Amino acid sequence: MRLRLVVLALLVATPLRAQTGSASDVMARAERAYRDLEFDVAASTLRRVLAPPLAAELDDSARARALAYLGAAEHYRGQSDSAIAVFRRLVELAPEAQPDTLVFPPEITDLYHTVRRSMTVVAVRPRPDTVPARTPPPPPPPPAPPPVATAPVQARRPAQTEAGAPVTVTFTVAGLITNVRTGSIAATAAGFESSVQFRRVALALRYAEGGHDLVEGSVALRFMPTSWFSLQAGPHARRYTTLSGPERLVTWRLGGRGDFALAGSSVRGHAMLWRALALAVNVPPGSGSGSATGGEVGVTLDLGPRPVWFALDVGIDQAQVKAASWRANVNTLTLTAGLRRR
Repeated sequence: MRLRLVVLALLVATPLRAQTGSASDVMARAERAYRDLEFDVAASTLRRVLAPPLAAELDDSARARALAYLGAAEHYRGQSDSAIAVFRRLVELAPEAQPDTLVFPPEITDLYHTVRRSMTVVAVRPRPDTVPARTPPPPPPPPAPPPVATAPVQARRPAQTEAGAPVTVTFTVAGLITNVRTGSIAATAAGFESSVQFRRVALALRYAEGGHDLVEGSVALRFMPTSWFSLQAGPHARRYTTLSGPERLVTWRLGGRGDFALAGSSVRGHAMLWRALALAVNVPPGSGSGSATGGEVGVTLDLGPRPVWFALDVGIDQAQVKAASWRANVNTLTLTAGLRRR
């Protein structure tokens, strides 16, 4: 009879273990969600691995690693207070530890060091002659009697696990006003921009039109290998009318963009550089006979838990056609206000 009860208990515990997974498995899922920029999923998974019963399987180094990932995830979720609280726990657990600079960008390591400097970390070592003698530990309690089951026991399946958590897709829509200045015109245009992001890949659209028959539009495919750097490629077109007639420039751009924190997680800056892989203009000799480069710097204000954000960008474009006396230097100033939904 006792052997049957033991076998039944093992059969019940096995599916429960398979559904929850070990602490190392859950930690691996959390790190994968962080790398895929799914910070909501990463945060909830890390909080689960840091809570009982999984926390009992972690040693201090694994617990410190989980706290570093959780602090970074909370920072990118816009929860600055939670990020600071998590880094305080990390300092208390391992004062000499710090987020890995090969994994986390400077804004995360700087935030950690700011939190650490605000705390007083004191390591007290007693003198050898003052250490009290160790007393033997008390004997372990007697083993509990085996449970008695009067009916078949069925394991309850959790409502939702991290493996089955919904994938985060971020939608962004915004209105914009841009001022465009060239050597021959100065025009203001109004339009919109929109993007959809799935894990590390995003697709962005932009369109604006205004005075001097100014029309501008672009499509960009973005890839984000990290949370602070992205690569993007796609076509960009701009048309306007000058005293000598209409001018049109189409470029296929390849560029990189870096994002960095300016004031906590609510004020961020960015810088971008791009180069045209090909261009087409409506002046002889036409396509593929010139070069174009440009860049952009800007600042974004994110209103914390609200999905509203504002951005101010300054851009410079330079293009020229080698076989013709045509050159364009374009300066832009763009104000954007948008909504972000997950």
